[in-house]
Amino acid sequence: MAKIILRPAEPAEADILTALTQRSKSHWGYTAEELERNRDMLTVSPREIRDGRVVVAERNGDLAGYYQLGGEPPDGELSDMFLDPEVIGTGLGRILWQHATESARAAGFRTLTWDSDPHAEPFYLHMGAERIGSREVAPGRVLVVMKATLPPA
Repeated sequence: MAKIILRPAEPAEADILTALTQRSKSHWGYTAEELERNRDMLTVSPREIRDGRVVVAERNGDLAGYYQLGGEPPDGELSDMFLDPEVIGTGLGRILWQHATESARAAGFRTLTWDSDPHAEPFYLHMGAERIGSREVAPGRVLVVMKATLPPA
């Protein structure tokens, strides 16, 4: 059984998290050209990590996933949630999701919204989120807009 540790990300891990994001996107068939075109959206900066809202999942000592919360209560945003391809389907996504929603609720959020890759939509629907629309973020690149209503703490 893999040992999972959830902890705040460190600014020095920004490049590792960016690489993990790129691998995660590649898993779904995005080409190197598509990844390069969307580099800004798929980059984690040390500045983003400094605010304490980026949480990483270590699996057996390796960074295997992360999420980032944004916004101000009562309405928050799930800015990012990515898994290394080797852990997709292992239950780590559910662990990260539960931690993210519990952290959001503890911070005073009542809702979370986010733009989801279409490949991740089934996961979020399974976790209880709902699709509330779609948004074109670049020519030919449409993301699904999702929302989760958080039960009171």
